Amino acid sequence: MAPPKFTNVRQLNEKLGRISNRTRDEVKRALRRGALAIENTAVEGIISPPKTGRVYKSKHRKGATHQASAPGEYPAADSGELHQSITHTDASGGDRLRYEIGTNTPHGTYLELGTSKMAPRPFMGPSYDKNEGKVKGDVRAAVRRGARSR
Repeated sequence: MAPPKFTNVRQLNEKLGRISNRTRDEVKRALRRGALAIENTAVEGIISPPKTGRVYKSKHRKGATHQASAPGEYPAADSGELHQSITHTDASGGDRLRYEIGTNTPHGTYLELGTSKMAPRPFMGPSYDKNEGKVKGDVRAAVRRGARSR
C-alpha cells in the first residue's frame, strides 16, 4: 500500500516556485497545520477506545489486561511506544514544500500494512483520509491570502 499523495505535486511545486515568498510562507504554515492535524488524528485513534480485538495479559503493564484492536481498527495502545513516536518533519527543499508524518517504530509498519500472520491495523492512511479535504482547503485559502498580499 503506497502512502497517500496529492496529485500533480510537480506542477504545484513549479507554480509555488513562481509565486511570492509571502504566499510560500502561508502555504508552508497551512501544510504544517495539516501535518499536525494528521498526526493528532493518528494518536487519538490509537489511544481512544473502544477496541474490539482479543483480550490478553499485557506485556507492558504488570497485572493488567490489554484489549487488542481488531483487523481494520486503529491499533490499540498498550506500551505507548507507537503513539508517542508519531511525528512530522519538514521535508521541504528548494522550491518544494513538503511535510512527512509517520513513526520510526518498526512495528508501526507491520500494524499499518499487516504481515503474513496479521491483518492490517492502519492508522496513518485513515488519519490522512480524515484530514485530506481540510488540508487541501487550507492550502487553497493560503494561496488566496498570499496572492492578496502582493
